[in-house]
Amino acid sequence: MTLWSSIKPFWPLLFTFILPRALAYYRALKVAYRTRPPPRPLDSKTTRGLNALFGSICTFLYASWPNLRGDLSEHNVFVVTQSRLGVATDVLFERLALLREGRRLMPVDEALRAKLTSPALRQLYLRFGPSTLLGCQFCHPDDTLSYLLYHLPTHAVLPHLFHIFTLGLATSEPVAGYEASTWRQGTVLCALILAALDVFLTTTYAPIVPPTTTAPGGTFWVGSSLRYLCLVAFDVGVAGLIYAHATRRFWLFPVISSGNADPELSRRRTEETVTQATLALQVAGTNLRAYSIARNAVVRDPTLKGVDDDYWRTVVAVEGKGDESVWAEEEVQAAIARAYGSGGVDVEGVRREAEAFVRHATRALDGGATTGGR
Repeated sequence: MTLWSSIKPFWPLLFTFILPRALAYYRALKVAYRTRPPPRPLDSKTTRGLNALFGSICTFLYASWPNLRGDLSEHNVFVVTQSRLGVATDVLFERLALLREGRRLMPVDEALRAKLTSPALRQLYLRFGPSTLLGCQFCHPDDTLSYLLYHLPTHAVLPHLFHIFTLGLATSEPVAGYEASTWRQGTVLCALILAALDVFLTTTYAPIVPPTTTAPGGTFWVGSSLRYLCLVAFDVGVAGLIYAHATRRFWLFPVISSGNADPELSRRRTEETVTQATLALQVAGTNLRAYSIARNAVVRDPTLKGVDDDYWRTVVAVEGKGDESVWAEEEVQAAIARAYGSGGVDVEGVRREAEAFVRHATRALDGGATTGGR
């Protein structure tokens, strides 16, 4: 029986139910893609959150490439010298000396030379790296747990703590806005699961490398690179989700126009608008109080009061010239027209408003002048 004859009984099902629905879904997606809502620009808060993730990505990407750091003491000496794991210690470090400047070993190389004297220590070197092997003062070659306890906090736990801190900062509502904060719980939970998985693998995965292996890679160096690359991929995915949510760039259906907008998002945006308006009113009230204090200081000082009176008398003299007023100039009328957004300006109405304001401001001067004249 051929394949064609075996699927022939399913033709009615295919052409009656599956194919028409598939075509309908394709047309719906095509229409939705053409009529999708326009994307929104990123606000300043979401930009701050994405910048925090970008800094984390750059940090972990740099840490995943040990060759960029240039510290040869942190490299795998077996890989650098292309030697077998069971090579003699003197031969190994003679090869290493040929790669150093001046063909002389550094002090850290001498300290490592005193450590790589047994197969057990070399296995620990491949698993935990040179910093753990040299820095642990309470460790014993027969006690692998002591090396593990020294190794875990710095090399496994600390990067994940920094990663979780960055995620918390990038998804914090005061820092990154409401759209980013909606991903806070899920991303932090996934980051904790990733950290627990990393600690579990670091604790349990301990392969025994045969002594005849040439240039053994070592789980320490492989694990470090994979750890940081996984954190980079995780932060890139979170940044993409926050960007897509904040801009709605990849939304196909007009959720807001259909009345299915997130009520919590609408409430938060309304609160932000009210807060901004309240702050603007407070600033305006503060400016008005400052103007009132300055005005009272001017009125109470005779010298400043005289200067202010001379200014308003000059304004009254200019406004009293009729058609020769500044309002009759074409440049002034064009500027006022541009400010009002129309071509026609009621110059007489503007003049009346200005004269009313001047009369109100110089009411005290008129009273003083009348009193003085009497």
